[in-house]
Amino acid sequence: MFRTYVDGLLPIMGAEPVGRITWVYDGEKFVDGVYEVSCTACKQVVFAADVCPRCHAPGGLDRALHTANSWPVPKNCPECDDEDLRYIAFLPARVVYEGKRAEKATTSTELYDDGFHGTRVDCRGCGTVAERADGCPLCDAPPPLRPRP
Repeated sequence: MFRTYVDGLLPIMGAEPVGRITWVYDGEKFVDGVYEVSCTACKQVVFAADVCPRCHAPGGLDRALHTANSWPVPKNCPECDDEDLRYIAFLPARVVYEGKRAEKATTSTELYDDGFHGTRVDCRGCGTVAERADGCPLCDAPPPLRPRP
């Protein structure tokens, strides 16, 4: 079983969820966010890292998992005032692989839970209207951040 921080897109309207998470990561981003690998049968952990899965700051994983989102969830688009937005965030996810094809990622983390960290807001009409650039979205480490794969 892999535990990872990956990108998810959540449709929102008026700062509230109106649909389910759609995963928007690729293979490199999945691997980049892995912080634990364990055997599903015996539960033995074969890999674990406590650094931030995004910026690799020491102790960042604990901050990412146990702090609230520090980036505001907008009620509407600042450009056109539309309430129908897509909020892209990092979420902790679990993926099980049993030698064939990996299962789809799952998470129990919701919009206002600890561990959910916003990074970008897209408007269907305007495109990307806001993107977090003031630090690491997971652990709040200061910029510059290392480039993602």
